[in-house]
Amino acid sequence: MSHRSASSTRSSATVQELELKRTEDVALSISTTEKHSITEQSPIQQIQTNDTTDDKKKKEKKKRDPAVPVHKLFRFATKLELLMIIIAATCSLGVGALQPVMIVFFGQFMDDLGGAVSGAATMTPEQMANFSLLDLTHDLILVFVYLGTGALVGAYIAQSFWIVTGENQVRRIRQRYVHAILRQDLGWFDKSEEGSLTTRLAADTQLIQDGISEKCGVLLQSLGAFITGFVIAFVKGWNLAVIILATMPVLAACGGAIGYFITKFTLQTQDAYAEAGAIAEQVFSGIRTVFSFSLQNRFALRYEEKLVKARIVGVKRGIHLGLGFACFLFVLFATYGLSFWYGGKLVGDGKMTGATVLIVFFSMIIGAMSLMQLPPNISAVSTAAGAAYKVYSTIDRVPTIDPDSESGLKPEKVVGEIEFKDVMFKYPTRPDTTILKKLSLKIKPGMTVAFVGPSGSGKSTSVQLIQRFYDPITGNVTLDGNDLTDINVKWLRAQIGVVSQEPVLFNMTIRQNLLMGIEYEASREEIIEACKKANCHTFISQLPEGYDTLVGEHGGMLSGGQKQRIAIARAILKNPTILLLDEATSALDTQSERLVQRALDAAAADRTTVVIAHRLSTIRNADLIVVMEKGDLIEQGTHDELLSLKGVYSELVRKQQIATKQVGATEDEEVDEEELMRKENEELLEQQRKINEIMEQNEKQEDNHLVRMSTVSSIDAFELKLRREKEDRKQRMKQKAPMGKILKQMRPEWPLLFVGICCAAIAGAIFPCFALIFAKVISVMILDSSNVAPGPLEGANLYAFVFVMFGIASFIGYGGQIISFECAGERYTERLRGYIFRAYMKQEVGYFDDDEHSMGALTSKLAIDSKNVNEMVTKVWGDVTQICSTAITGLVISFVYNWTLTLIILCMAPFIGGATYYESTIHRGFEDETAKANEQSGEVAGEAIKEIRTVQALNKQGHFETKFDRALDRPHKLAMRKAYMSSVGYALQQGINMYTNAVAFYAGVRLMDDGKIDFEAMIVCMMAVLITAQGIGRASVFTSTFAKAKNSALATFEVLERKPLIDPDLEGMEPENKSVKGDIEFENITFRYPARPDMPIFNGEFNLEGKAGQTIALVGPSGCGKSTTIGMLQRWYDPIEGTVRLDEHNTKNFTLGNLRSHMALVGQEPVLFDMTIGENIRFGMGEGQIPTQEQVEEAARAANIHKFITDLPDGYNTRVGDKGSQLSGGQKQRIAIARALIRKPRVLLLDEATSALDSESEKLVQTAIDNVISEGGRTTITIAHRLSTIQDADLICVVKGGRVVEQGTHWELLKLEGEYAALVRQQSLNAH
Repeated sequence: MSHRSASSTRSSATVQELELKRTEDVALSISTTEKHSITEQSPIQQIQTNDTTDDKKKKEKKKRDPAVPVHKLFRFATKLELLMIIIAATCSLGVGALQPVMIVFFGQFMDDLGGAVSGAATMTPEQMANFSLLDLTHDLILVFVYLGTGALVGAYIAQSFWIVTGENQVRRIRQRYVHAILRQDLGWFDKSEEGSLTTRLAADTQLIQDGISEKCGVLLQSLGAFITGFVIAFVKGWNLAVIILATMPVLAACGGAIGYFITKFTLQTQDAYAEAGAIAEQVFSGIRTVFSFSLQNRFALRYEEKLVKARIVGVKRGIHLGLGFACFLFVLFATYGLSFWYGGKLVGDGKMTGATVLIVFFSMIIGAMSLMQLPPNISAVSTAAGAAYKVYSTIDRVPTIDPDSESGLKPEKVVGEIEFKDVMFKYPTRPDTTILKKLSLKIKPGMTVAFVGPSGSGKSTSVQLIQRFYDPITGNVTLDGNDLTDINVKWLRAQIGVVSQEPVLFNMTIRQNLLMGIEYEASREEIIEACKKANCHTFISQLPEGYDTLVGEHGGMLSGGQKQRIAIARAILKNPTILLLDEATSALDTQSERLVQRALDAAAADRTTVVIAHRLSTIRNADLIVVMEKGDLIEQGTHDELLSLKGVYSELVRKQQIATKQVGATEDEEVDEEELMRKENEELLEQQRKINEIMEQNEKQEDNHLVRMSTVSSIDAFELKLRREKEDRKQRMKQKAPMGKILKQMRPEWPLLFVGICCAAIAGAIFPCFALIFAKVISVMILDSSNVAPGPLEGANLYAFVFVMFGIASFIGYGGQIISFECAGERYTERLRGYIFRAYMKQEVGYFDDDEHSMGALTSKLAIDSKNVNEMVTKVWGDVTQICSTAITGLVISFVYNWTLTLIILCMAPFIGGATYYESTIHRGFEDETAKANEQSGEVAGEAIKEIRTVQALNKQGHFETKFDRALDRPHKLAMRKAYMSSVGYALQQGINMYTNAVAFYAGVRLMDDGKIDFEAMIVCMMAVLITAQGIGRASVFTSTFAKAKNSALATFEVLERKPLIDPDLEGMEPENKSVKGDIEFENITFRYPARPDMPIFNGEFNLEGKAGQTIALVGPSGCGKSTTIGMLQRWYDPIEGTVRLDEHNTKNFTLGNLRSHMALVGQEPVLFDMTIGENIRFGMGEGQIPTQEQVEEAARAANIHKFITDLPDGYNTRVGDKGSQLSGGQKQRIAIARALIRKPRVLLLDEATSALDSESEKLVQTAIDNVISEGGRTTITIAHRLSTIQDADLICVVKGGRVVEQGTHWELLKLEGEYAALVRQQSLNAH
């Protein structure tokens, strides 16, 4: 029948599709754009999305959100691209206009054909012999072929041009943007959060691309269709057009209402779930605390309580969505009824022909539908303009300190004389605090100058001014007499070498890292020479890949001292005239510090060196020591001069020499460097050996490790990650979807599912039946125009009435399907989330150490996976039922009318279905893949932005820009390929309908000529088959839902069915608290963390015994396994070999909850939950025991915090805020101690409980701890870095290299003159 077949199809199917699309668009536009929205956001971020929408609303009112004018969006297009854009725009408008135009021909065809058929009835047999319908209509049939070809070509050109130009421009914008960011001055970075820059690079550029690429095309196409449709309708028959126009506002209102409610309720569900998500997030971030105090069940109950709220809102949303959609379809069908009743009346009165009624009706419907497609696309373009404003303004910003500019002096040689003249400085972010007041200082060439002073006194600031990261507000800094502001920035930074407190290595090989400092390719000899000077050649050459070893993200594969020495080698290789050392050794342990210090001394020889130090022992040999306080220079001179002044400096020195008197002042003895180097190498070799052993074991288990390791140098760390993800996905694709398991879990929702399926069947049958009635209307109007409506309920009137009946049926079908499935889904999601949350809390701690199970990953899994799983039943089943029902009804109707024609048209059906399917899958796959690839290129830029100081100090902006360009290559190629491929599907979709019409008309007319079929049968077959084919093409939408849901379902059931290695549900011994003495023992422990199986912590040589009631202190370098012992006592981890005992019983024999109930833990970072102080302390009690307020206060008194709490306005009912943010570190720590004490534990574990505090709070907490320890009656295990806190322990054990090397009391150990004595000596020098 034709295009109107198609368009009918279109209008029908399209109505649905557009509407579906539109409602979805509305829902999505809520959360920025689909990609950055609901898909992969953890609830935390979702909370933010809500805020942004609310803000958006406010802003729209105030109209103050700046945006670039639309034509400015295209400012980065080349001349050629602008031409392509103009061509694409023209094609888009044209393709849009073709749809309504085709209807005109369609009407004409009906008219000719109808006339011929009616005429043929009155012909004589002779006339009949020469008469052929085909001759009459042949030309018109060809018109459809031409139109189809036009649409096909136009759509292909438009679509591919839009994508190509969009891609090219956005690539250019991304490059410019990264370049612009990297050249900004640090003041600008201080003001913008680095996170927002990387997200803006990904998200905002993506938004710009949406607005200047296909969405722009769709916008123009809809515009074309809308204008042409209305123009044709009003020209051909204004009287009918006006009537149809009258119902449009109602349709629009329905559509708008759906959008409004979805928006409203989606936000509400997100809010409601956010509260539950916050609970989950607290649990995962404090998982050790939750385990240690057995809080799993208490949190699960609170979580489930919050889920109820989310479910209630979700159900409301389902009901509103169902009703809104049902109303929309009802109004639509009622409009059909109205227009055909009135059209029939007009035809009966002879005011219009049947064909004109069709033309007007369809043109209006197409115009109206296109009009509804405008808002989401317009908003895409305006969002792009808003996003572009920020991005473009960054690109256009020329920083005050511009490393790109060529201007400025570039002196031939540098002497290295630096002078500060009356420098006054404030950070741009904190204009109210003055950092430097009138600093004047002269540094002579070749001198080593040290800055000392309390933190915040302006030491680091002065170093940053030398590098010209900032300019002083008044006064100036000069180098060799030239003001720094007159010197070329790039040249200046090339003269300066920097080694900072936190050495920054980039994620590449060691050699590449070393070369970052210089502009040329250094020879191997030069590199080795520099490394020897920096004391790192030996350890590098022992790494398996030598200088080609990847250092990992932030240099994570190396220890602090090793990174620091590589950073020093990098500075030496640069051979700068000026060397700046910013606390280069403060973060290291003694042994590394000695080595690094020696490397620094070597580096500082014969060049101007500026050192900042906290540990005074490191700078006593400086030529000049400058003491600063609050931005003033208060003393300067050499070490001895300053000591004799008896001022601030001598005070600092005195502070750093506490207990050495008892030990005998041995601080001057020189440690043998060679010895230290040898020690380090032995340790390295040892570690290497262990790693190799472990690797061998692993290789036996799985061969693929081998391959990966060997190719490290050739691939980026990045690609390894990608490969892993890909393989996971492949694994999952092979497995079957766990449909059965889900159904079992959904048992309570079966009745709802049944109702939903029945309604879906009704909904599916509506459109094919509609096609049947529709065909009848056409034949009545065209063949028998004099007798259109013989009686009130006959002919056209009857059919108009039937349309209204369809409206009611679709109201029930669609409404029922959506409501029952949504409600079932919400109920199931609520239960499933509860199950998953409990399952997570059953896992052992090792599970949470894995990167893939980080807090963010788990919270977002809870939020998203459970939602997706329920879609597997709620969305997929409804769609499948609907599609089956459409296919069956449609084919039955058309085969009954005429099987020959049906089969002929069916030949086209695969093309229609195929085009729809191809377009939607390719397109979606395309978006996902490019977004993924862009994310990765974003990581490259992110690394540079995070470490911007280092990048700028090394002048390496260019290096990262090229790296970023390379990373953009892959997504760019992908996008180009997709531009040409996905456009094929899109074009086919535009053209195929017209081709089908041509085929159907041709076949139909031939069959009519042969007398095998009459006019009505031909139209019925055409309409039915076309509508069915389009409905089935839409099936592609659910395949993607299904794939997503399947992935999530497999992941979910993996968690639900995983057997934890340390199972809290296993039965075991459950002794009473009173009967536990508190003896502890570790015997021959072998242990490695499951997350880092190649790093052995204990090798079967760790033994430790503690008697009941003792206070045992563990000390030793970081990473020696002190904290691990606590983890084993608590059974967060089990040793690989050996046993841990409590009261002579293996800890594995206790029920997990019972074992933990005898201990209490106070960790380094106290974890408090977001409730009142009282509730937090009560969490210390076992479940089921309700502590009285007296007990709570008693614990608080013991912890030295009762007074502080009672002084608060709400006392014990004060909320502590998320992660305890309302309290200071010391207050949190004391509450954590109170929580531990209320348990009355037999074993108290203190893990560096005071290390993170400032000295005031430390005193308070320490008193609390001392009170607790002096009570006696329990075993206490303390881990400490600061030795002063544990001098009085009954037993001090020094842990090193995986075993206890010395044990005894403080004075016994000092007499040994061993490791402990060395630690004491070291700390007496550098106590803070």
